[in-house]
Amino acid sequence: LTKLRASMFDIDDFRAGRMPLVYVQLVQIMVDSLVMIAPFALYPELGTLSIPLVGLITFFFRGLLTISKSFLDPFGVEGYGEQNIRVDVLVSELNFGAAKRWIQSGGRLRRYITKP
Repeated sequence: LTKLRASMFDIDDFRAGRMPLVYVQLVQIMVDSLVMIAPFALYPELGTLSIPLVGLITFFFRGLLTISKSFLDPFGVEGYGEQNIRVDVLVSELNFGAAKRWIQSGGRLRRYITKP
């Protein structure tokens, strides 16, 4: 019973636990420097093809930056509304997938057992 109570009180600690702000700032600096240097690094090798590639690189790394910012407040405790983790949706999707897998494996087991 005491272990159950201890785990129950740990839930709020995990919910309040956040990614350090330094991580988000480091990712911001790395993304900005990569996006600024990429055109100069790619042009000597690829020529004019580097123009659309820089746009693609920018699109990809800006997405990474948004994801790193969502790690700062993953459950939306402090109001960062973008990219929050919806635990209820994750649990329902997991339960739906698990039920489907159990049904499929039961059918396979039945075919295996009834096989002559």
